[in-house]
Amino acid sequence: MMRQFFAALLRDQMQLEVVAECGTVAEAIEAIRRTEPTLVVLDWALPDGKGFDIVHALGPQLRRTRWLCVSSNEQEHMIKESVELGVQGFVLKRADVETLRKAVNTVLEGGTYYCPQCAQLYMNAMRSQSTMVASNLSPRERQVLRAYGRGENMKAAAARLNINVKTVNNLMSSIREKLGIQEPAALVRYAIKHGYAEEP
Repeated sequence: MMRQFFAALLRDQMQLEVVAECGTVAEAIEAIRRTEPTLVVLDWALPDGKGFDIVHALGPQLRRTRWLCVSSNEQEHMIKESVELGVQGFVLKRADVETLRKAVNTVLEGGTYYCPQCAQLYMNAMRSQSTMVASNLSPRERQVLRAYGRGENMKAAAARLNINVKTVNNLMSSIREKLGIQEPAALVRYAIKHGYAEEP
């Protein structure tokens, strides 16, 4: 039902050529390889797998093909996986027609479009990931990050924590590695955002 709806939207309302309609991952892979379309509209859930299986299989080969995923599932991990795969667009099936039009046009024009709900889900996923990563910091690393976030110089932090400056620098290197943040300003922003700049 949804497949026919999207085909009609693309063909009848947006005057785009629909070269194939497929109901399974296997059918889609065969059709996409044969036609090399400009845009592929994917359903996340298919009888023999996920729409992302198609992107995994063909994405690296078809550099000119753009990908737009639609789904009724509102799960953070799904949106995160979509971004990591390089899928250019994601909208929920409950989106109105104008949102669908905007998504198709934006992706076809070379842009990226994630509907507001999907964008929020992605932000939630990244926030959860940051919290999980931060939980891997040792108590001493948290102390050093707190000092860094408050703007305390490393020599003063070392004296206050009763450790030497070299140890502080080593701890800072470990913090950057664990958080995946090398830029000093970005690390300060992280510390402030996650409460490390506040007094304990």
